[in-house]
Amino acid sequence: MLFKRRDKQKIHSRIRNIFWPSMGWKRTLNYFKHRVLRIPATTSSIAFGLAIGCSISFTPTLGFHILQALFICFIFKWNYFAGVIGTVFGNPWTFPFILTASYQVGKIIFVILGYEDFLLKEINVSLLQGIRDYPYKILLPTLLGGYFLAIVTLPLFYGAFYCAINKARYLKDKK
Repeated sequence: MLFKRRDKQKIHSRIRNIFWPSMGWKRTLNYFKHRVLRIPATTSSIAFGLAIGCSISFTPTLGFHILQALFICFIFKWNYFAGVIGTVFGNPWTFPFILTASYQVGKIIFVILGYEDFLLKEINVSLLQGIRDYPYKILLPTLLGGYFLAIVTLPLFYGAFYCAINKARYLKDKK
């Protein structure tokens, strides 16, 4: 069969590649850069696809980021492949920071709206015990904060990606 490994990769090797790619971070990022530049679409469509993928990573809906990015790209006719690549922003290294920020923003929004009773008030409750006993008091603020951060960061990601792709395509054509 074409494009298959001769020796099947073991499960521990696949898991290790998630956290530390076998070809190294520099080469992996260079690979993604070349893949994005070769997408036959407009710069705007690619930038929006990447931006929606990165922005959707702020939500606590782990496992559904790709589906959400594909759905939004389908609605607005943005590039699907770029949307999927953009979801790589949310990975095991960044999720602790992203989810903490989403929860804190959600808490602020709940306090502003006057729904303090939906928040976890007991100081001595650990996070894991809070998730077990009061899942909605952690999930609701994180969900609201995550989607708020996704909406706020979308234009920032779009601007950064648009400039980067435009410059890279210009330099590629100049050669």
